[in-house]
Amino acid sequence: MSPKGSFENQYEDYSPEVASNIINESRDGISEKFHTKLQKFKTEKLQYLKAEMGHDIFYDGTVYTGSAGLALFYLMSSLKHDSNHEMLQAALEYIDLDKLKGRRISFLCGDAGPLAIAAVISYKLDAQRIDHKLPDYNTLALRLISLISLLNESPDELLYGKSGYLYALLFVNKHISVKDIIPVNHIAKVVDSIIKTGKCYSIATKSDSPLLWNWHDKVYFGAAHGMAGILYMLLQARAYINIKEMRNYVKPTLDWLMNQRFQSGNFPSSMGSTSGDKLVQWCHGAPGFVPLCLLAYQIFDEDKYLKIAQQCGDVIWQRGLCTKGYSICHGVSGNAYAFIQLYQATKKPEYLYRACCFMEWCAVARLGTELHHPDRPASLFEGLMGRVYLAEEMTHVLEAKFPAFTL
Repeated sequence: MSPKGSFENQYEDYSPEVASNIINESRDGISEKFHTKLQKFKTEKLQYLKAEMGHDIFYDGTVYTGSAGLALFYLMSSLKHDSNHEMLQAALEYIDLDKLKGRRISFLCGDAGPLAIAAVISYKLDAQRIDHKLPDYNTLALRLISLISLLNESPDELLYGKSGYLYALLFVNKHISVKDIIPVNHIAKVVDSIIKTGKCYSIATKSDSPLLWNWHDKVYFGAAHGMAGILYMLLQARAYINIKEMRNYVKPTLDWLMNQRFQSGNFPSSMGSTSGDKLVQWCHGAPGFVPLCLLAYQIFDEDKYLKIAQQCGDVIWQRGLCTKGYSICHGVSGNAYAFIQLYQATKKPEYLYRACCFMEWCAVARLGTELHHPDRPASLFEGLMGRVYLAEEMTHVLEAKFPAFTL
């Protein structure tokens, strides 16, 4: 076991022979044998979740630690299956709009997630003329829009802040094909607010980066609380950013961030961090930078971004079997997504193989491979639900999207 928070990776390196049990012959998906294993895992764990962990599922109504995480699972699964009305009906059971507190703005830990998910479910069920208990999707979209009243008092990061709100708005616009369900100027206002804060903090700290954001008095770099997550959200919302802002602020900030890497290819958790090169997990470290670099490569067509993403992939393969456990946020499930994203971008079977190895690690859950028991053991981002979500995604690997992060 590595002293730096990960188990030694004892999976063999990729070769067509080694991968033949888990990847299909055309190397564009998982094998029938592995598919059967994952279906069994998913069915058994879902039954266990609902029968034995009901109280923890409803710990709160959020996507991150509560019931909306299971609602998101059923909603996203419905988009990939023919019998989608049954999954939409199942999603309904896990949306609890009465628990919304009106204090947090984000998709993952605030009101925006349950409202956005509920709006899309309502829209999809209305389109199928199925009766349901949710308010009309227009009403839900208006409630989501009204959360902008929290904008100025919210941080900029993804988990609790404006970037998480931006994701919710983009999510609704993507899945509800009604013109201006979320008005353009509303999304632009959120984007402008994030960029303005970044400019102000950069000037105040005399930073070399044209945009800089802090959370709890630290400049975090990772996906959950830091610059990788904020920039990834801005790049996904690039249609709402003018070319001058992209050229003079967003891209130079991205390039500055890329230069903060450790020699190992991993990234520090925050600026001036003294904790060293330890964390290889989605929330802090290389895994959260993979989707950012791949999208930057797609937008700016510069090979350096793809190269950094692939180097991050090597770091994750070497050090990504986290001792913390299997979670999406700070465990092996979240790290598996980096390989899925690399496979989607490059179509190289070695990345699909690596994703399968990490999925197998999460499914088998060998004794002693989770040294930190999750606070919320049923939840999407900390607990068992995340592994179930990943298992479903592995069976549709080219369509897989990191939940609450990739549109």
